[in-house]
Amino acid sequence: MFRVALIGNRAHQNTYGPLWKNRSDAEIVALAEHNAEKAAGLEELYGLPCSREYDAVLERDDVDIVCIATDFYLKRWLVPKAVSCRKHVLVDKSLARTMEEARAIAAETRDTEVKVHLAYPHRYYPGYRALIHRLKSGEYEQPVTWTNHFIRQFPDGDLMRYVSYPTAASVNGGGELQNLGSHPVDLIHHTFGMPNRVYAKFETAYWPDYYDQFGTEDVATLVCEFDHLIATVIVGRNRIPEEGSAIDSIDLWCRGIHARATVDGLEENEEALDIGIPEYTGAAACVQNLIDAIENNAPLESTIHDGLAATEITTAGYQSAESGQFVSLPLEDDRHPMIDDHEQIIEGYLD
Repeated sequence: MFRVALIGNRAHQNTYGPLWKNRSDAEIVALAEHNAEKAAGLEELYGLPCSREYDAVLERDDVDIVCIATDFYLKRWLVPKAVSCRKHVLVDKSLARTMEEARAIAAETRDTEVKVHLAYPHRYYPGYRALIHRLKSGEYEQPVTWTNHFIRQFPDGDLMRYVSYPTAASVNGGGELQNLGSHPVDLIHHTFGMPNRVYAKFETAYWPDYYDQFGTEDVATLVCEFDHLIATVIVGRNRIPEEGSAIDSIDLWCRGIHARATVDGLEENEEALDIGIPEYTGAAACVQNLIDAIENNAPLESTIHDGLAATEITTAGYQSAESGQFVSLPLEDDRHPMIDDHEQIIEGYLD
């Protein structure tokens, strides 16, 4: 039986917490959240006292796994601390707000024997997984364009009824390129590696009453240039009259084939393929991969180094949006342009 501590109560803990609770091989034994209101929410859901001290929970002898879902700036300290306490870690995306944070996390967790899984659920969606498998196996030849639309749609009204965003860039590293965009950015790196250069364009198109106060974007377009391929991300939050679903799809053009992947399906030239649905998908598959790595030494499918790469691509996007120019990778300048130099790493709490 794995003894699990939930660290933080950011939005995605509402995804991972119930997954741990419902597993027959895991038990939630501890909670930690420094914000009193968020801590009360955890206590109500899981019936345990919630510590305001993260270190106190990370140092407990009766905890095997910690599930970290906090604001991004806190992960720079929490992930290395968990590793130093020899806890296995499931950490929600994004790994960090800045390159300085991401590099510090990577350096301080190097050569550890414990397992650290960075959760990117989109890798485990059946349609996306099938598309990427066909690309990597060579079944799809000469790919030239990849376009990932990931647009969350919310009814016209109070955005904060639905999400805990937006926040200042100093808290979570920016707007929707950093938040929602971390998923399609990771998929691009996972599939094709590091681009040669990127270009980004930001808009506050649909929710200016929320995003303008922080100077962050509700829609982002990111173009990633490779030697023989352009991969594009269009990501953000739309404002619609009534409840709507997310627009989440990838279009790939390659020799003789237009492939379109959705969360659950894959089409080739408008004909649906039978791809099968695995036992674990999405966030549940992230949890299962960590369990398999602990029990069977199976390879982790997403690690801190994937988070480091995604942070570099995203940082380049913010630099490009500021300059209006392409930015080459690897970065010559690690600075996140929306965050003051003295806040590229933060000590203490921002709320």
